[in-house]
Amino acid sequence: MTDPFACTHCGQLNSYQAIKNGEEACCVRCSSVLYRQRKYMLDACLALAVTGLILFVMANAFPLIALKAQGVTQELTIWKATAAFWEQDYYWLSALLALNLIIFPLFELLGLLWVLLTIRLAWQPYWAIQIFRWLSELKPWGMLEVFMLGLLVAVVKLGDIAVLVMGSAFWAFIFLVLSMAALTANLDRFTVWRALKACPNSV
Repeated sequence: MTDPFACTHCGQLNSYQAIKNGEEACCVRCSSVLYRQRKYMLDACLALAVTGLILFVMANAFPLIALKAQGVTQELTIWKATAAFWEQDYYWLSALLALNLIIFPLFELLGLLWVLLTIRLAWQPYWAIQIFRWLSELKPWGMLEVFMLGLLVAVVKLGDIAVLVMGSAFWAFIFLVLSMAALTANLDRFTVWRALKACPNSV
């Protein structure tokens, strides 16, 4: 027997029951999905987290776009965009860009990688449990998708007045957003919590 747990939607207490691969367990009151059983979920999420880290490095190391006008080429990177707002005294906006485009995504990817490796290698789970809790609190602040939409709008608008060259970081950033979305969609948090509690020396 396992301790009952509350549905995140209606608060109804439910008991854990083992299900087969590909099946879903639903709340007895509101029928919301409580958890899913996916055979290779942890392996897929681990691969997506590593892929996301590689794309994150590429998106920050190379120019997003280059603007050519009147013989002058200006390259834009995520770091330059953040620094430009800071230099123009938009300190809060610069800080928000740094948090949402650099710090939060990096923490999410590294944190999930640590959590998944803890489960895979049966490490002591104390820090993985704390990190997973922090990730749940910080997840709503991740806004890579909003920045991507703004970037695409800027590309369309600026395309009429100058020649735009998409840098390698532009495509890396798009695939980073897609990989993080896939990671979120594939990760079953209930399964992760159960796996962390099953690790040796779990609290």
